[in-house]
Amino acid sequence: MAVTVSGRYKLDVVPGESGQGATRAAEAPPSVAFAVSRLGYEVSGRLAARLKPLGIEPRHFGLLRALATSDGQSQRAIGDSLNLHPNRMVALVDELERKRLVRRSRHPTDRRAHAVVLTASGRRLLDQAVQIAIGIEQELCADLQPPQRDDLLRLLARLRTGDREHPGVHPGLSGTPPAG
Repeated sequence: MAVTVSGRYKLDVVPGESGQGATRAAEAPPSVAFAVSRLGYEVSGRLAARLKPLGIEPRHFGLLRALATSDGQSQRAIGDSLNLHPNRMVALVDELERKRLVRRSRHPTDRRAHAVVLTASGRRLLDQAVQIAIGIEQELCADLQPPQRDDLLRLLARLRTGDREHPGVHPGLSGTPPAG
């Protein structure tokens, strides 16, 4: 038996043993939220898989990218710019330091702070990771003309509801689940 809900969603009700029946969507309505979520999931998985041979995860890549433009700043300042809780920042820097991709040293103007810099190995690995990300971007946008890609970016920016103070920072970097 098919039931139409709100004139838009068509559901099939399949009789079950209890007589109440199970419901499943017969025709999925168009959904921007679902499409964006699915695409994000797919691209995130692709990035993670391609970074794995380098020994890093997307969260490491995000921090390495940030360090490339803020080399020598204090660990706290970098964490603040990425909207990372200090404990999360310490853990990420610890992981990258163990891999010898970053180095901590005393901050030159604040004895209580640590400056974080990319090592030569970190810079080389970041270059490789950036090439991987560029490749994924090119694959993703292969069927789009440059003006279409620009339009897509503008539309997605209008939909974005996250932290507008940190527009270049992926919210997954912080490790906190999205607010719902």
